[in-house]
Amino acid sequence: MKQTFLSFTLVLLFTITLSAQKAATTLTSKLVLGCPKEIEFIKNQINLSDISYSNLETGIDSLSVMFGEFSQEGRKGFWISLFNKDNLLLFTTTQLQTTNDSGFPSNIIDLEFDDSSKKISVQITHNTSTNEIQYLWVNNNQKSNKATIEKIEKPIQKGKRFPTIKVKSLNGDSISVSDFIGKYVVINWWATTCGPCRHEIPGLNTLVDKYQDNPDVVFLAIAFDKKSALEYYLNLKEFKYIQTLGDKEISKLFGESFPKNLIVNPQGMISYYSEGGHENKYLDIDNELIKQMDNK
Repeated sequence: MKQTFLSFTLVLLFTITLSAQKAATTLTSKLVLGCPKEIEFIKNQINLSDISYSNLETGIDSLSVMFGEFSQEGRKGFWISLFNKDNLLLFTTTQLQTTNDSGFPSNIIDLEFDDSSKKISVQITHNTSTNEIQYLWVNNNQKSNKATIEKIEKPIQKGKRFPTIKVKSLNGDSISVSDFIGKYVVINWWATTCGPCRHEIPGLNTLVDKYQDNPDVVFLAIAFDKKSALEYYLNLKEFKYIQTLGDKEISKLFGESFPKNLIVNPQGMISYYSEGGHENKYLDIDNELIKQMDNK
């Protein structure tokens, strides 16, 4: 009886070990020359060339990922994109800087979506001898051949109280969102080097004009820039928001990705949060302001 039980235990352990090994089996995908139609517009916007791509299987029906190489003004790099069915959620360039035991370039890349409230993570290795992409999905340091959606808790998210921070105006005055308690504070986190940030400014200026006679609405821009760079840009292009500067401490709250648009309601809560910019972003903000003020 003991021998039978021991044999059963060994078989069970062997089966579990095999399952674990199977779960961690490295996935591979071949790089193919060409630009997928889904990112053609991005290729044209930022002048990418020599594009190759591969499809990475997530194991999640609603999410798909592409990864590939590019050239830009003589510089080579990698890109990665995340889709929810046919909707592009994320496109970013990246680097494979570290090396694994094989000696090939490798890195773990976090793909954040839904305004950075969720993410999936993938370890990617470029096998330069075969030009294959080898990858595994990562969750809490565990590797698998299926992606896992993780929730992200950040200090700045819709439904949270806006943190107590102070930023500097261009004339050196200290400004805090708490100075505007009782008002709707529309915040733009941006950088002068950010293309989407610049594209949305004319629309944001339209918002300021629309609400200029409404004392309950304030427009505040926080730029992650040196003062000289911000002043130089504003001498060339008008941006009608109250202009302030954010430092490294502020960037820890907002993150070093741009632009981000927020509304802080009269109670100091973040009632609207959006990442990414385009020329019609102001319409989304305006609709949200109208809705919130109507429900006041």
